[in-house]
Amino acid sequence: METIIIETEGQNLEKIKAFLKEMNISFKSKIKKEKPYNPEFVKMVLEASKSNERRVLDDNYKKELFG
Repeated sequence: METIIIETEGQNLEKIKAFLKEMNISFKSKIKKEKPYNPEFVKMVLEASKSNERRVLDDNYKKELFG
């Protein structure tokens, strides 16, 4: 036996399922749930990208960050 993994959705998924049923091929359908981003993290990143307080990584800033 060989396993084939097909990742698709919508009409293509329905056509593939119908084809497999027509061919009498057993299959398992598994819905892949994607984890949403943490809203607080997204907010923090968006605010940081809008910030005008960008600093160049000069020697003084390196010392401030890394000691």
